Amino acid sequence: MRIIKPFDPWQGKWCSCPAKYTLNPYTGCAHHCLYCYTTSFIPRPFEVREKPHILKKIEKDLEEIDYSRYLSLSNSSDPYPPEEEKRKLTREILELCREKGLPVLILTKSTLVTRDIDILKTMRAAVSITITTFNSSTARFLEEGAPSPQKRAQALIKLHEAGIPTILRIDPLIPGINDEPEEWKEILSLLSSHLNQVVVSTFKPRPDSWKRMTATFPSLQKTENWYTRKRGNSLYLEDHRRIKLLEEARAVVHSFSLPFSSCREGLATWNDLPCDGSGFIID
Repeated sequence: MRIIKPFDPWQGKWCSCPAKYTLNPYTGCAHHCLYCYTTSFIPRPFEVREKPHILKKIEKDLEEIDYSRYLSLSNSSDPYPPEEEKRKLTREILELCREKGLPVLILTKSTLVTRDIDILKTMRAAVSITITTFNSSTARFLEEGAPSPQKRAQALIKLHEAGIPTILRIDPLIPGINDEPEEWKEILSLLSSHLNQVVVSTFKPRPDSWKRMTATFPSLQKTENWYTRKRGNSLYLEDHRRIKLLEEARAVVHSFSLPFSSCREGLATWNDLPCDGSGFIID
């Protein structure tokens, strides 16, 4: 089976990403994010393990793929789990992609990505880092295994200073947790001069993630009837709340003179750039 796969092969109507490939070097993720959607379909989702014979499979796939597309690394796990520090699997994959001239978009919450600046600045690459909240106590519960938001912010600064395009994801926006514009302004006040784009999207719960979220943040139970619209396997905020929240976020992002985009919100006309940050690596 091919290990570098087309992203969203079902061509969801609300997916506004350009045509791209996706690759997850590891199965499972160490961040333990309460809102994670992959726990609904990945066994042992918070147990990180390397895919067998992955480098040989990637080398084979790189001989066959369409190089007009780019590679998204990763979409259902983080390419920089703690194991990567010694294993260096993601680093080896980057070296292969650089050799073949395949553009790479990295999505991560890990500060370990800065280790690979030496490679990233010599290839077509951009890095997207998620900072869901700057509230450290909330973040410790929400994303137990991830580096602190402040450390992630410093990673973005370091990457940008090295000349690598940087994208901030404020994602997901969760009413009752991180939906106050003043919090977004705090994040952007620190980072705006070190960003090329901001991507914002709303929480789309599934039954298991909703159970984890409300067990940890019981106050969210009062918002349960706000999630009324189902698309695929996820629930969406009712439209008037969702669109208002994204309108406010867009206004804040634009107030810092930064491009705004959202993912899987049905609002592609609002996007100033491709929704995932790939506009910096593709022609």
